[in-house]
Amino acid sequence: MGNKRIIIVAASASEPGQMGGNTKITIEMARNLPKLDWTVEVIVPAEKKPTFTDNIGEVEGVTYHTYPRFPGSEFKKALSSPVYHYKMFKAAFEELGASKGDIVYLNCNFHYEIVPLVLLKRKFGFIYLPSHYLFSPFILENLARHYRLPALKWLIVWFYERFFFRMSRLAADGFVITNDSDRVNFPGKFQDRLIAIYGGVNVEQIPDAAAGKIRDVVFCSRLHPQKGVEGLLDIWALAVKELPQARLSIIGNGAPGYEKRLRDRADRLGISGNIEWLGYVNNEAKYRIYRETKVFVHSTVFDNNGMVAAEALCSGLPVVMYDLPALRKVYTAGCVKVPYSDKAAFAKAIVDLLKSPRRLAEVSPDGKTVESLRSYWRWTNRAELMSAYLEHLYG
Repeated sequence: MGNKRIIIVAASASEPGQMGGNTKITIEMARNLPKLDWTVEVIVPAEKKPTFTDNIGEVEGVTYHTYPRFPGSEFKKALSSPVYHYKMFKAAFEELGASKGDIVYLNCNFHYEIVPLVLLKRKFGFIYLPSHYLFSPFILENLARHYRLPALKWLIVWFYERFFFRMSRLAADGFVITNDSDRVNFPGKFQDRLIAIYGGVNVEQIPDAAAGKIRDVVFCSRLHPQKGVEGLLDIWALAVKELPQARLSIIGNGAPGYEKRLRDRADRLGISGNIEWLGYVNNEAKYRIYRETKVFVHSTVFDNNGMVAAEALCSGLPVVMYDLPALRKVYTAGCVKVPYSDKAAFAKAIVDLLKSPRRLAEVSPDGKTVESLRSYWRWTNRAELMSAYLEHLYG
């Protein structure tokens, strides 16, 4: 490996058996950057190391530095958690001999990581590269667009996020975002220090076409109000009225209480028999399910990326989604876009695709389009963009 080194701080990585978009991007950069002559060091709680190794295995050029996870909730112990992580990060940086020749990348945007790294940057002089993957909506947008995010809680989240984002930005040498639309959150003088990484697709994990399409519709995401899962159940109830035998496969998990709420809602709507709850599925197994399915639904109500839609398109599936402004540039071919919050239109789009083989073929990305999408979205290409950006930071 060369002498280019990036240190990834992943205290907030997803738990094993879960996968947030920020963690997915971090994992794939760890997998691919060593192929581009980067040495990757990952600082991660020992209990979360399997999130990396279960997905990418032991990669040459990637070394893990683990520490005991913080005892308790970092938010309930808001003052002691930054102190704890400061000590853990400091010990890791000293072991690594971190200096101004290193880039330190922050996987998430929580106070117990930002505060220690801002202070440690002064001590070690490294190049600080934080990330911010989704800016929370202000309360007026939340209520007006019916995101179903608890209003008071998310108002507090908005102020919390903005305060620590500003702290992180003032210390940052660069910044990773996931959509160019988020550039509005940065001053003009910072624009050339941003990189928008829209995520990617593990193209090499997509199998050849399945022998038959044995599934009707698939949804894949973390189960969270932001992803519009409750609304999707309402949509599916409308679709089932037209197609009583249709089945929806739901990939993903979430907080136990929220999962129960979703299942109870499905029971009340009378559609439990038309839903298969698959839980957490990843890598080749996930793409195999895609290839067995006719239609992918992306019901997210508040998003700026939606990586799973790219995975579906690269697997040859048509995608039905809401026409969110942030996704217009990202997703064009292979999509049916319906007006935001119009559940009837969403359900009709699904039914039209399932009832009409001609309509399904018309919307589905053809072979040439799939190849073009795979070339665009493959993680190796994303890593090349990131590598060039990291070289720019060195400069």
